[in-house]
Amino acid sequence: MERKQTALNPVLKQIFFQIAAIFIIFTLTGYAEAQATDLTAFSLEELMDVKVTSVNKKSQRLSESAAAVFVITREDIRRSGATSIPDALRMAPGVNVARIDANKWAVNCRGFNSRFSPSLLVLIDGRSVYTPSFSGVYWEVTDVFLEDVDRIEIIRGPGATIWGANAVNGVINIITRHSNETRGGYVEARMGTVEKNMAGFRYGGAAGADATWRIYGKHQARDEFELDSGGDAGDDWQINQAGFRLDKDFAPASSLTLQGDLYDGRIHQDLYLVSESSPYMDVFPETTRVSGGNIMARWTKTLSGTSEVAFQVYYDAMRRSEDFINEDRHNLDAQFQHRFALGTRNDIIWGARFRLSDDDFAGSIITDMDPESTTDYLYSAFIQDEISFLNDRIKLTLGSKFEHNDYTGFEIQPSTRLMWSASKHHKVWAAVSRAVRIPSRVETDAVVPVYGSEYNGLPVYARFLNNKDQDAEVLLACEAGYRFIPGHKFSLDVAIFFNDYDKLRVYGPGARHYDPVHNILIQDLELSNLSKASSWGAELALDIVSSEKIKWSLAYSLTLHEFNDERDFKIDFGFTKHQASLRGEFKLTRDIGLNAWLRYVGKTRATCSFYSDAIYPIDDYLTLDLRLGWKVKPGLEVFLAGQNLLEDSHLEFVQEAFSRFVDVPRSVYAGVSYKF
Repeated sequence: MERKQTALNPVLKQIFFQIAAIFIIFTLTGYAEAQATDLTAFSLEELMDVKVTSVNKKSQRLSESAAAVFVITREDIRRSGATSIPDALRMAPGVNVARIDANKWAVNCRGFNSRFSPSLLVLIDGRSVYTPSFSGVYWEVTDVFLEDVDRIEIIRGPGATIWGANAVNGVINIITRHSNETRGGYVEARMGTVEKNMAGFRYGGAAGADATWRIYGKHQARDEFELDSGGDAGDDWQINQAGFRLDKDFAPASSLTLQGDLYDGRIHQDLYLVSESSPYMDVFPETTRVSGGNIMARWTKTLSGTSEVAFQVYYDAMRRSEDFINEDRHNLDAQFQHRFALGTRNDIIWGARFRLSDDDFAGSIITDMDPESTTDYLYSAFIQDEISFLNDRIKLTLGSKFEHNDYTGFEIQPSTRLMWSASKHHKVWAAVSRAVRIPSRVETDAVVPVYGSEYNGLPVYARFLNNKDQDAEVLLACEAGYRFIPGHKFSLDVAIFFNDYDKLRVYGPGARHYDPVHNILIQDLELSNLSKASSWGAELALDIVSSEKIKWSLAYSLTLHEFNDERDFKIDFGFTKHQASLRGEFKLTRDIGLNAWLRYVGKTRATCSFYSDAIYPIDDYLTLDLRLGWKVKPGLEVFLAGQNLLEDSHLEFVQEAFSRFVDVPRSVYAGVSYKF
């Protein structure tokens, strides 16, 4: 397959770095002026005091968390113009986001990015949306009503001691607002060149003195992108979603949350698949039907000022019908945790979890799954102790997860974290953690034909072979960080890390054998745990209010890596050395605001089963998003947004198999929102 390459214009690169230099000079010289400005709306100290729950499964200030944590707020999402969760995640340092086509994304932290990034655990209100089928996330159906998002907590680095297997490179927890905060109505509609039409509503109210509720519904339809070689990509899609949330308080000091969602959609795609005639690869248009739903109940009770218990149970189901794989999956998950103080220095939290996952792959055309259906079980328990010294200026956190799964058996995932509050404005932390990624159902039980070619006049078909005797992938991570929050107008957050990976999965060339019945050659690609790797780097997040009407946010990531394979396998992909994001918020008038978002993404590589050298280089790119919002009157806003404005289109990523090179285009949309 031919693919045109267009390197990023050197002039544009120079412009970006000049802008970044001007930004740093401007913010440093403007800092003194900003210190004297009362700008409550842009209080960065308040942001660092945001309570996060994803690090230790308890509420604590972001500034006092001994982990690389970044929080994206609802206002951040609104002002950025992002229309999906993956696009919003581009704000965070250390998070690799790449759009594959109109309906697919690749998302991970600190490298190893792919269509199904197996080392990133994603949750919505504590409910895992990580699929055991591929070890990854279907981002196209991982969605919420964005107006109801309270915050997105992003942990770069292992979170396995608390969250368990697969929380290796990071944890993303999308947290929605309490229904008490969403009383009344809200409607929104938008139309654009790529965002063809999107509409949503939410309405909430009270049910007695101690209960509140809300319901929502949304529809979105997105247009197709363009192939890098020219022509339509045939990847347009639409999806409908609805849900509810109920929150009720009980005396004494307990509460119950009940929430659920349903979705149904159609996704068009052109699959690049093995065919029976030369050149033994062809494009097959298809429509994928996706549907699913979930319901979750969470009960919490405060026993004292230093003790509380919580119990959460949820059920979710999904159905996905496409040529590649036909899947019907049901999950049941129950979790219990108890937090209590032991003396004056020890804050202990412990818990247990049970998860059942039942699947059925009957009807799959391309993938051969054996057995077609199965039920997997996961049991786990964890304990963690936060020990305080020197009047809480030093906190040492020790803990471990103990987990059993049906693929690799018993796994232990410990961590040690240290936080030192050197002063009110200076925080230093360090951590050492172990995390594991367990194999997926496809890796264990599937045979997947991925590529066809010709050799000496005979068709040759390459196929991925399963491996029922795999080990868990293992990460040993060392991290450290520093936070500087001198006041309301400036904050600096820096993290460094070193990751040592062992027993990484890799597909390598295996046996080639002749099939006399069909007169073809079959090339096996065998799965093993023979790869090792190391990665290291640094991440920076800088926020400053340079004047009464201007705020800047800079995020930068540097990631380096090397592989040490026991066999000569080419798996050097999914790493981006440099990433930078510069966001500016400008209050033009009392009612009109402009937001600008400039992003640079360095060169990366993707693994492509249909590309001759297997590893395909992807050029760097620079892009700019703008959003102009006008608050016509209280509750009513009209807005205009442009995305990827610097180029007609650019390539961001290529899926490992089955899809072609698709460019992400420039787009514009307009919309209106109304609260009542």
